[in-house]
Amino acid sequence: METTWAYRLTAPLQFERVEVAVPSAPALGEVVVELTAGAVCGSDLPFAKGALVPAGGAGQPGRPMHEVVGTVRDSAHTDFAPGDRVVGWASNWDALRGVFTTRGDQVAKVRMDVSDPLATVAQSVACLMTVFDRLGPLEGRSVGIVGVGPFGLMTSVLARHFGAGRIVGVDPLDRRADAAGLPFDDLLALNSRIWANEIADNDRPDIVIEMVGHQPSTVADAMNAVGASGTVLAFGVPDDDWYALPMRSFFRRGGTLVTGVTTHHRDTLERAQDYLIDNPWFAERMVTDVVPVERVDEAFVAACRPTPGQRKIVLSV
Repeated sequence: METTWAYRLTAPLQFERVEVAVPSAPALGEVVVELTAGAVCGSDLPFAKGALVPAGGAGQPGRPMHEVVGTVRDSAHTDFAPGDRVVGWASNWDALRGVFTTRGDQVAKVRMDVSDPLATVAQSVACLMTVFDRLGPLEGRSVGIVGVGPFGLMTSVLARHFGAGRIVGVDPLDRRADAAGLPFDDLLALNSRIWANEIADNDRPDIVIEMVGHQPSTVADAMNAVGASGTVLAFGVPDDDWYALPMRSFFRRGGTLVTGVTTHHRDTLERAQDYLIDNPWFAERMVTDVVPVERVDEAFVAACRPTPGQRKIVLSV
């Protein structure tokens, strides 16, 4: 039996290296991929911290990681053949391993002329393509971004690309150096609760995009900050089944709350790559830390403790 390495959680933010079987022949529509790079996503962190337990129980080899680049080893999907370089999702979120299986409709062939760590950015941009699909035409509408980490920074660029007017970023960390040259008209080093409570009515954005995720408090702040008849988009996978939100005031202002996950994976990946090919600076700007996979603990700890100057963290094989 052929084996490969994998990492499994033994305690919050602590991983051990184990040997696991290489996946057998893929089922129809699947591909077996050898990992070359994987980005740490905010949606992985609740599992890495032990706040959430994946289906099947804790300590499963390979979990949690889903933003991946790799090389196809075996394919039961008509669009892929062994040797193809692919980017996208590990559909089982178990890609912290040398070889994993994923659905062929959740990856695309890499068309960008970049390193594997930089190519992971296509998956992030694909998620954001879904965000702007849901928001529809921006046509000069003002946008507030709550959380100016990696996704908040990327959101500012794509918001302006899709026609946004004034863009304001709000983050308790000083993100001025990270945001230098990006299309923020104002960048506030504030807790979002303070911003929502003190913002003047004529400064309220038409759209607030909540980019912190994984908690109700910043979604509530976004709902309290948005202007009349405005839209709040809550990004990311929620950690809780139930959120307590300020519905009465949001209702009286005629607000719209937008959520949802990416479903058309291949389409958004192709559009993301089109954008990145036209804007080769983007991926280089967004990835700041490329860490050998052997230092997986360090990468996840750093992702849980964001600092100015740290943007996307990528594990490299």
